[in-house]
Amino acid sequence: MGTGAVEVTDGGTLISPGATVRASFDPGIILVDGYGSTWINNGSIEVGDDFESRIVIRHGAEAITDDLVVGIGGDTKSGRALVEGYDATLTSRTTTYIGTQGHGTLELKQGASFFSHDVYFGGIIGRSCGTCTGEAIITGTATRWVSTGAFVLGMRSRGLLDIRSGQLSTVDARIGGDGFMNSSASVRGWGGTWTNQGLLQVGSNYGYGTLTVGAYGTLTTEDTEIRSELGGGFVMVNDVYASWLNSGDVSIFASLSQSPSLLIDKGASVRIGGLLRTALLFGGYPYLGPSVRLAKGDLVAGAIDVDAGDLDFAGGRLETGSFLGDLANTQAGELSVGEVYPSTGIAGTYSQGPGAALRVTVAGSSSSPLLQVDGDVNLDGALEVLPAAGSVSFQAGDTIVLLGWSGDLTGTFASVNIALPLAPGLAWDTSALYTTGEITVVTAT
Repeated sequence: MGTGAVEVTDGGTLISPGATVRASFDPGIILVDGYGSTWINNGSIEVGDDFESRIVIRHGAEAITDDLVVGIGGDTKSGRALVEGYDATLTSRTTTYIGTQGHGTLELKQGASFFSHDVYFGGIIGRSCGTCTGEAIITGTATRWVSTGAFVLGMRSRGLLDIRSGQLSTVDARIGGDGFMNSSASVRGWGGTWTNQGLLQVGSNYGYGTLTVGAYGTLTTEDTEIRSELGGGFVMVNDVYASWLNSGDVSIFASLSQSPSLLIDKGASVRIGGLLRTALLFGGYPYLGPSVRLAKGDLVAGAIDVDAGDLDFAGGRLETGSFLGDLANTQAGELSVGEVYPSTGIAGTYSQGPGAALRVTVAGSSSSPLLQVDGDVNLDGALEVLPAAGSVSFQAGDTIVLLGWSGDLTGTFASVNIALPLAPGLAWDTSALYTTGEITVVTAT
Protein backbone atom coordinates (compact mmCIF):
# COMPACT_ATOMS: atom_id res chain seq x y z
CA MET A 1 0.00 0.00 0.00
CA GLY A 2 1.36 3.48 -0.90
CA THR A 3 0.33 6.85 0.46
CA GLY A 4 -3.33 6.98 1.39
CA ALA A 5 -5.99 4.99 3.16
CA VAL A 6 -8.39 2.11 2.71
CA GLU A 7 -11.67 2.41 4.62
CA VAL A 8 -14.25 -0.28 5.27
CA THR A 9 -17.34 1.38 6.76
CA ASP A 10 -21.16 1.26 6.78
CA GLY A 11 -21.29 -2.53 7.06
CA GLY A 12 -19.00 -3.13 4.10
CA THR A 13 -16.70 -6.13 3.61
CA LEU A 14 -13.11 -6.29 2.40
CA ILE A 15 -11.62 -9.66 1.42
CA SER A 16 -7.89 -9.75 0.65
CA PRO A 17 -5.20 -12.40 0.01
CA GLY A 18 -2.64 -10.47 2.08
CA ALA A 19 -1.87 -6.87 2.98
CA THR A 20 1.19 -4.69 3.58
CA VAL A 21 0.49 -1.30 5.15
CA ARG A 22 3.44 1.01 4.55
CA ALA A 23 3.95 4.29 2.77
CA SER A 24 6.81 6.27 1.29
CA PHE A 25 5.93 9.80 2.39
CA ASP A 26 2.81 9.72 4.60
CA PRO A 27 1.37 7.19 7.03
CA GLY A 28 -0.65 4.40 5.48
CA ILE A 29 -3.87 3.29 7.16
CA ILE A 30 -6.54 0.64 6.84
CA LEU A 31 -9.64 1.64 8.78
CA VAL A 32 -12.45 -0.81 9.57
CA ASP A 33 -15.17 1.19 11.31
CA GLY A 34 -18.68 0.47 12.56
CA TYR A 35 -20.90 -2.49 13.32
CA GLY A 36 -21.10 -4.96 10.44
CA SER A 37 -17.92 -3.67 8.78
CA THR A 38 -15.58 -6.62 8.18
CA TRP A 39 -12.11 -7.26 6.82
CA ILE A 40 -11.15 -10.87 6.06
CA ASN A 41 -7.51 -11.37 5.13
CA ASN A 42 -6.35 -14.80 3.94
CA GLY A 43 -2.63 -14.45 4.53
CA SER A 44 -0.49 -11.99 6.44
CA ILE A 45 -1.10 -8.39 7.43
CA GLU A 46 2.17 -6.46 7.75
CA VAL A 47 2.24 -2.88 8.98
CA GLY A 48 5.10 -0.40 9.49
CA ASP A 49 7.10 2.44 7.89
CA ASP A 50 8.83 5.74 8.71
CA PHE A 51 5.52 7.39 9.63
CA GLU A 52 3.96 4.65 11.79
CA SER A 53 1.44 3.20 9.39
CA ARG A 54 -1.46 1.55 11.14
CA ILE A 55 -4.56 -0.56 11.01
CA VAL A 56 -7.58 0.58 13.01
CA ILE A 57 -10.61 -1.54 13.92
CA ARG A 58 -13.22 0.31 15.93
CA HIS A 59 -16.88 0.80 16.90
CA GLY A 60 -17.98 -2.83 16.60
CA ALA A 61 -16.07 -3.64 13.39
CA GLU A 62 -14.21 -6.93 12.87
CA ALA A 63 -10.97 -7.98 11.20
CA ILE A 64 -9.75 -11.56 10.70
CA THR A 65 -6.32 -12.57 9.39
CA ASP A 66 -3.98 -15.54 9.38
CA ASP A 67 -0.74 -13.81 10.46
CA LEU A 68 -0.37 -10.34 11.94
CA VAL A 69 3.01 -8.56 11.80
CA VAL A 70 3.13 -5.19 13.57
CA GLY A 71 6.43 -3.42 12.92
CA ILE A 72 8.43 -4.07 9.73
CA GLY A 73 11.26 -2.40 7.86
CA GLY A 74 14.01 -2.19 10.50
CA ASP A 75 14.80 -0.23 13.64
CA THR A 76 13.87 3.13 12.08
CA LYS A 77 10.38 1.94 11.10
CA SER A 78 7.24 1.54 13.20
CA GLY A 79 3.72 0.18 12.92
CA ARG A 80 0.60 0.22 15.04
CA ALA A 81 -2.56 -1.85 15.33
CA LEU A 82 -5.45 -0.26 17.22
CA VAL A 83 -8.63 -2.07 18.24
CA GLU A 84 -11.01 0.34 19.97
CA GLY A 85 -14.54 0.34 21.35
CA TYR A 86 -17.07 -2.21 22.54
CA ASP A 87 -17.45 -5.24 20.24
CA ALA A 88 -14.54 -4.17 18.03
CA THR A 89 -12.69 -7.44 17.35
CA LEU A 90 -9.39 -8.49 15.80
CA THR A 91 -8.55 -12.18 15.26
CA SER A 92 -5.14 -13.55 14.27
CA ARG A 93 -5.68 -17.23 13.50
CA THR A 94 -2.07 -18.39 13.36
CA THR A 95 0.81 -16.14 14.49
CA THR A 96 1.17 -12.57 15.73
CA TYR A 97 4.55 -10.83 15.65
CA ILE A 98 4.97 -7.51 17.45
CA GLY A 99 8.23 -5.60 17.06
CA THR A 100 10.19 -8.31 15.23
CA GLN A 101 11.32 -6.44 12.10
CA GLY A 102 10.59 -2.90 13.29
CA HIS A 103 9.05 -1.13 16.26
CA GLY A 104 5.49 -2.36 16.77
CA THR A 105 2.60 -1.37 19.04
CA LEU A 106 -0.69 -3.19 19.59
CA GLU A 107 -3.31 -1.25 21.53
CA LEU A 108 -6.63 -2.62 22.76
CA LYS A 109 -8.96 -0.20 24.49
CA GLN A 110 -12.52 0.66 25.60
CA GLY A 111 -14.03 -2.83 25.46
CA ALA A 112 -12.25 -4.18 22.37
CA SER A 113 -11.30 -7.86 21.91
CA PHE A 114 -8.28 -9.59 20.37
CA PHE A 115 -8.14 -13.34 19.76
CA SER A 116 -4.76 -14.83 18.87
CA HIS A 117 -2.89 -18.11 18.74
CA ASP A 118 0.93 -17.90 18.83
CA VAL A 119 2.31 -14.48 19.86
CA TYR A 120 5.92 -13.28 19.74
CA PHE A 121 7.19 -9.92 20.94
CA GLY A 122 10.59 -9.69 19.27
CA GLY A 123 10.32 -13.24 18.03
CA ILE A 124 12.27 -14.64 15.12
CA ILE A 125 10.74 -14.03 11.70
CA GLY A 126 13.17 -13.74 8.82
CA ARG A 127 15.66 -10.94 9.49
CA SER A 128 14.79 -9.96 13.04
CA CYS A 129 15.56 -6.56 14.58
CA GLY A 130 17.59 -6.91 17.75
CA THR A 131 17.16 -3.24 18.73
CA CYS A 132 13.42 -3.03 18.10
CA THR A 133 10.63 -3.00 20.67
CA GLY A 134 7.28 -4.76 20.60
CA GLU A 135 4.64 -3.27 22.89
CA ALA A 136 1.06 -4.16 23.77
CA ILE A 137 -1.29 -1.96 25.80
CA ILE A 138 -4.62 -3.23 27.15
CA THR A 139 -6.88 -0.60 28.73
CA GLY A 140 -10.49 -0.63 29.91
CA THR A 141 -12.47 -2.89 32.22
CA ALA A 142 -14.20 -4.80 29.40
CA THR A 143 -11.16 -5.00 27.12
CA ARG A 144 -9.81 -8.51 26.62
CA TRP A 145 -7.09 -10.46 24.85
CA VAL A 146 -7.37 -14.25 24.61
CA SER A 147 -4.24 -16.07 23.39
CA THR A 148 -4.37 -19.87 22.94
CA GLY A 149 -0.84 -20.70 21.74
CA ALA A 150 2.72 -19.73 22.60
CA PHE A 151 3.06 -16.30 24.24
CA VAL A 152 6.65 -15.04 24.29
CA LEU A 153 7.42 -11.53 25.52
CA GLY A 154 10.92 -10.71 24.29
CA MET A 155 13.10 -13.05 22.24
CA ARG A 156 15.80 -11.35 20.18
CA SER A 157 14.51 -7.90 21.02
CA ARG A 158 12.55 -6.14 23.74
CA GLY A 159 8.93 -6.82 24.66
CA LEU A 160 6.63 -4.61 26.76
CA LEU A 161 3.17 -5.50 28.03
CA ASP A 162 0.97 -3.05 29.94
CA ILE A 163 -2.42 -4.24 31.27
CA ARG A 164 -4.43 -1.33 32.70
CA SER A 165 -7.79 -2.60 33.96
CA GLY A 166 -8.05 -4.94 30.96
CA GLN A 167 -7.95 -8.74 30.85
CA LEU A 168 -5.36 -11.05 29.32
CA SER A 169 -5.59 -14.85 29.07
CA THR A 170 -2.53 -16.84 27.98
CA VAL A 171 -1.03 -20.35 27.95
CA ASP A 172 2.57 -21.10 29.02
CA ALA A 173 3.67 -17.46 28.78
CA ARG A 174 7.33 -16.42 28.91
CA ILE A 175 8.91 -13.07 29.75
CA GLY A 176 12.59 -12.66 28.89
CA GLY A 177 14.79 -10.48 26.74
CA ASP A 178 18.06 -11.10 24.95
CA GLY A 179 21.16 -10.30 27.00
CA PHE A 180 20.58 -7.10 28.96
CA MET A 181 17.49 -6.01 26.98
CA ASN A 182 14.87 -6.14 29.70
CA SER A 183 11.39 -7.27 28.73
CA SER A 184 8.67 -6.35 31.18
CA ALA A 185 4.99 -6.81 31.88
CA SER A 186 2.67 -5.06 34.31
CA VAL A 187 -0.93 -5.56 35.38
CA ARG A 188 -2.77 -2.92 37.39
CA GLY A 189 -6.04 -1.06 37.86
CA TRP A 190 -9.56 -2.12 38.83
CA GLY A 191 -10.34 -5.34 36.98
CA GLY A 192 -6.81 -5.59 35.59
CA THR A 193 -6.19 -9.33 35.32
CA TRP A 194 -3.66 -11.63 33.70
CA THR A 195 -4.58 -15.32 33.79
CA ASN A 196 -2.02 -17.87 32.59
CA GLN A 197 -2.68 -21.59 32.21
CA GLY A 198 0.26 -23.96 32.51
CA LEU A 199 3.73 -22.59 33.26
CA LEU A 200 4.60 -18.90 33.50
CA GLN A 201 8.33 -18.26 33.11
CA VAL A 202 9.82 -14.90 34.10
CA GLY A 203 13.43 -14.26 33.12
CA SER A 204 15.70 -16.77 31.43
CA ASN A 205 19.19 -18.21 31.64
CA TYR A 206 20.39 -15.51 29.25
CA GLY A 207 17.93 -12.61 29.45
CA TYR A 208 16.15 -10.24 31.78
CA GLY A 209 12.42 -10.27 32.48
CA THR A 210 10.24 -8.36 34.95
CA LEU A 211 6.61 -8.81 35.95
CA THR A 212 4.95 -6.20 38.16
CA VAL A 213 1.52 -6.48 39.77
CA GLY A 214 0.48 -2.95 40.66
CA ALA A 215 -2.39 -1.34 42.54
CA TYR A 216 -5.65 -3.34 42.26
CA GLY A 217 -4.15 -5.67 39.66
CA THR A 218 -4.48 -9.47 39.79
CA LEU A 219 -2.17 -12.15 38.43
CA THR A 220 -3.62 -15.69 38.32
CA THR A 221 -1.31 -18.58 37.46
CA GLU A 222 -0.92 -22.34 37.81
CA ASP A 223 2.87 -22.93 38.02
CA THR A 224 5.60 -20.27 37.85
CA GLU A 225 9.36 -20.24 37.33
CA ILE A 226 11.48 -17.15 38.03
CA ARG A 227 14.89 -17.49 36.38
CA SER A 228 17.54 -14.96 37.27
CA GLU A 229 21.20 -14.82 36.42
CA LEU A 230 22.87 -11.72 37.88
CA GLY A 231 19.48 -10.61 39.20
CA GLY A 232 17.74 -10.68 35.82
CA GLY A 233 14.31 -12.09 36.63
CA PHE A 234 11.83 -10.44 38.98
CA VAL A 235 8.20 -10.71 40.06
CA MET A 236 7.14 -7.69 42.09
CA VAL A 237 3.75 -7.61 43.81
CA ASN A 238 4.14 -4.31 45.52
CA ASP A 239 1.17 -1.98 45.66
CA VAL A 240 -2.16 -1.61 47.42
CA TYR A 241 -4.66 -4.41 46.68
CA ALA A 242 -2.22 -6.05 44.30
CA SER A 243 -2.61 -9.83 44.34
CA TRP A 244 -1.00 -12.93 42.85
CA LEU A 245 -2.89 -16.22 43.06
CA ASN A 246 -0.76 -19.23 42.05
CA SER A 247 -2.52 -22.58 42.42
CA GLY A 248 0.58 -24.76 41.93
CA ASP A 249 4.31 -24.35 42.60
CA VAL A 250 6.59 -21.31 42.36
CA SER A 251 10.28 -22.08 41.72
CA ILE A 252 13.00 -19.44 41.86
CA PHE A 253 16.25 -20.31 40.09
CA ALA A 254 18.90 -17.64 40.48
CA SER A 255 22.62 -17.03 40.81
CA LEU A 256 24.68 -13.99 41.82
CA SER A 257 21.45 -12.12 42.56
CA GLN A 258 21.71 -9.01 44.73
CA SER A 259 17.99 -8.15 44.60
CA PRO A 260 14.94 -10.23 45.54
CA SER A 261 13.52 -12.23 42.65
CA LEU A 262 10.14 -12.12 44.43
CA LEU A 263 9.17 -8.91 46.25
CA ILE A 264 5.96 -8.47 48.26
CA ASP A 265 5.40 -4.98 49.60
CA LYS A 266 2.90 -2.17 50.31
CA GLY A 267 0.12 -4.47 51.52
CA ALA A 268 0.05 -6.77 48.49
CA SER A 269 -1.06 -10.41 48.71
CA VAL A 270 0.60 -13.53 47.30
CA ARG A 271 -1.03 -16.95 47.70
CA ILE A 272 0.74 -20.08 46.51
CA GLY A 273 -1.25 -23.29 46.70
CA GLY A 274 1.77 -25.58 46.27
CA LEU A 275 5.47 -25.24 47.03
CA LEU A 276 7.55 -22.05 47.04
CA ARG A 277 11.16 -23.05 46.61
CA THR A 278 14.50 -21.50 45.74
CA ALA A 279 17.45 -23.17 44.04
CA LEU A 280 20.71 -22.12 42.42
CA LEU A 281 20.57 -21.60 38.68
CA PHE A 282 24.13 -22.84 38.28
CA GLY A 283 26.13 -24.84 40.80
CA GLY A 284 28.83 -22.93 42.65
CA TYR A 285 27.32 -19.45 42.13
CA PRO A 286 25.38 -18.54 45.28
CA TYR A 287 22.95 -15.71 45.87
CA LEU A 288 24.45 -12.41 46.96
CA GLY A 289 21.18 -11.39 48.60
CA PRO A 290 17.78 -12.83 49.49
CA SER A 291 15.74 -14.20 46.59
CA VAL A 292 12.40 -13.63 48.38
CA ARG A 293 11.54 -10.49 50.34
CA LEU A 294 8.32 -10.08 52.30
CA ALA A 295 8.27 -6.43 53.37
CA LYS A 296 4.64 -5.47 53.87
CA GLY A 297 1.77 -7.70 52.79
CA ASP A 298 0.73 -11.35 52.89
CA LEU A 299 2.61 -14.44 51.72
CA VAL A 300 0.63 -17.66 52.08
CA ALA A 301 2.05 -20.91 50.69
CA GLY A 302 1.24 -24.58 51.08
CA ALA A 303 4.93 -25.30 51.65
CA ILE A 304 8.18 -23.30 51.56
CA ASP A 305 11.66 -24.72 50.88
CA VAL A 306 14.43 -22.10 50.93
CA ASP A 307 18.12 -22.12 51.73
CA ALA A 308 19.58 -20.00 54.51
CA GLY A 309 19.41 -16.31 53.67
CA ASP A 310 17.02 -16.73 50.76
CA LEU A 311 13.99 -15.33 52.63
CA ASP A 312 14.07 -11.79 53.97
CA PHE A 313 11.12 -11.75 56.39
CA ALA A 314 11.24 -7.99 56.94
CA GLY A 315 7.55 -7.46 57.71
CA GLY A 316 4.07 -8.45 56.66
CA ARG A 317 2.33 -11.75 57.37
CA LEU A 318 3.67 -15.20 56.53
CA GLU A 319 1.65 -18.41 56.71
CA THR A 320 2.57 -21.87 55.44
CA GLY A 321 1.72 -25.49 56.09
CA SER A 322 5.40 -26.46 56.24
CA PHE A 323 8.72 -24.65 56.14
CA LEU A 324 11.95 -26.44 55.25
CA GLY A 325 14.89 -24.46 56.55
CA ASP A 326 15.63 -22.03 59.37
CA LEU A 327 12.92 -19.40 59.71
CA ALA A 328 14.18 -16.06 61.05
CA ASN A 329 11.29 -13.81 62.10
CA THR A 330 13.58 -11.26 63.68
CA GLN A 331 12.47 -7.96 62.14
CA ALA A 332 8.84 -6.81 62.04
CA GLY A 333 7.04 -9.81 60.58
CA GLU A 334 4.08 -11.82 61.76
CA LEU A 335 4.10 -15.61 61.52
CA SER A 336 0.49 -16.73 61.25
CA VAL A 337 -0.55 -20.24 62.25
CA GLY A 338 -3.98 -21.84 61.94
CA GLU A 339 -5.79 -19.26 59.83
CA VAL A 340 -5.39 -20.90 56.40
CA TYR A 341 -3.64 -24.17 57.31
CA PRO A 342 -4.57 -26.05 60.52
CA SER A 343 -0.95 -26.18 61.70
CA THR A 344 2.59 -25.28 60.67
CA GLY A 345 5.71 -27.44 60.76
CA ILE A 346 9.23 -25.97 60.59
CA ALA A 347 12.01 -28.39 59.66
CA GLY A 348 14.75 -26.22 61.12
CA THR A 349 15.05 -23.53 63.76
CA TYR A 350 12.66 -20.70 64.56
CA SER A 351 13.85 -17.31 65.83
CA GLN A 352 11.56 -14.41 66.77
CA GLY A 353 12.85 -10.92 67.46
CA PRO A 354 11.50 -8.16 69.72
CA GLY A 355 9.58 -6.43 66.91
CA ALA A 356 8.04 -9.63 65.51
CA ALA A 357 4.93 -11.60 66.39
CA LEU A 358 3.50 -15.11 66.38
CA ARG A 359 -0.24 -15.15 65.77
CA VAL A 360 -2.07 -18.45 66.35
CA THR A 361 -5.70 -18.96 65.34
CA VAL A 362 -7.40 -21.68 67.39
CA ALA A 363 -10.55 -23.64 66.51
CA GLY A 364 -10.66 -25.83 69.63
CA SER A 365 -8.64 -27.96 72.02
CA SER A 366 -5.55 -29.63 70.53
CA SER A 367 -3.20 -32.35 71.72
CA SER A 368 -0.71 -31.81 68.87
CA PRO A 369 1.34 -28.61 68.54
CA LEU A 370 -0.13 -26.02 66.24
CA LEU A 371 3.44 -24.83 65.57
CA GLN A 372 5.98 -27.67 65.54
CA VAL A 373 9.66 -26.77 65.24
CA ASP A 374 12.10 -29.60 64.57
CA GLY A 375 15.04 -27.68 65.96
CA ASP A 376 15.86 -24.87 68.37
CA VAL A 377 13.46 -22.06 69.26
CA ASN A 378 14.48 -18.56 70.31
CA LEU A 379 11.60 -16.35 71.46
CA ASP A 380 10.94 -12.65 71.90
CA GLY A 381 8.29 -10.25 70.69
CA ALA A 382 4.57 -10.96 70.89
CA LEU A 383 2.32 -14.01 71.06
CA GLU A 384 -1.31 -13.49 70.10
CA VAL A 385 -3.85 -16.31 70.31
CA LEU A 386 -7.16 -15.68 68.53
CA PRO A 387 -10.34 -17.71 68.01
CA ALA A 388 -11.31 -19.15 64.64
CA ALA A 389 -14.64 -18.12 63.17
CA GLY A 390 -17.51 -19.86 64.95
CA SER A 391 -15.47 -20.86 68.00
CA VAL A 392 -17.43 -21.62 71.17
CA SER A 393 -16.33 -20.82 74.71
CA PHE A 394 -13.62 -23.04 76.17
CA GLN A 395 -14.37 -24.98 79.35
CA ALA A 396 -12.37 -25.92 82.44
CA GLY A 397 -9.71 -28.51 81.63
CA ASP A 398 -9.47 -27.66 77.93
CA THR A 399 -5.85 -27.67 76.75
CA ILE A 400 -4.25 -26.22 73.63
CA VAL A 401 -0.72 -27.17 72.63
CA LEU A 402 0.52 -24.05 70.90
CA LEU A 403 4.21 -24.92 70.52
CA GLY A 404 6.35 -27.99 70.09
CA TRP A 405 10.12 -28.22 69.57
CA SER A 406 12.81 -30.88 69.42
CA GLY A 407 15.86 -28.73 70.25
CA ASP A 408 16.43 -26.10 72.92
CA LEU A 409 14.02 -23.27 73.74
CA THR A 410 15.54 -19.97 74.80
CA GLY A 411 13.92 -16.65 75.59
CA THR A 412 10.29 -15.83 76.25
CA PHE A 413 7.60 -13.76 74.59
CA ALA A 414 7.70 -10.14 75.67
CA SER A 415 3.89 -10.06 75.61
CA VAL A 416 1.19 -12.74 75.54
CA ASN A 417 -2.40 -11.97 74.56
CA ILE A 418 -4.91 -14.83 74.66
CA ALA A 419 -8.21 -13.60 73.24
CA LEU A 420 -10.07 -16.94 73.24
CA PRO A 421 -13.64 -17.03 74.64
CA LEU A 422 -14.04 -18.54 78.10
CA ALA A 423 -17.00 -19.58 80.17
CA PRO A 424 -17.59 -17.36 83.22
CA GLY A 425 -15.23 -17.82 86.16
CA LEU A 426 -12.42 -19.36 84.12
CA ALA A 427 -8.91 -18.22 83.15
CA TRP A 428 -5.95 -19.39 81.11
CA ASP A 429 -2.98 -21.03 82.82
CA THR A 430 0.22 -20.30 80.81
CA SER A 431 2.71 -21.72 83.31
CA ALA A 432 3.62 -24.63 80.99
CA LEU A 433 3.97 -22.51 77.85
CA TYR A 434 7.79 -22.68 77.85
CA THR A 435 8.08 -26.30 79.04
CA THR A 436 5.40 -28.21 77.12
CA GLY A 437 4.12 -25.41 74.90
CA GLU A 438 0.57 -25.67 76.18
CA ILE A 439 -2.05 -23.47 77.81
CA THR A 440 -4.92 -24.84 79.91
CA VAL A 441 -8.28 -23.51 81.13
CA VAL A 442 -8.49 -23.39 84.93
CA THR A 443 -10.79 -21.90 87.52
CA ALA A 444 -10.08 -18.23 88.04
CA THR A 445 -8.64 -17.30 91.43
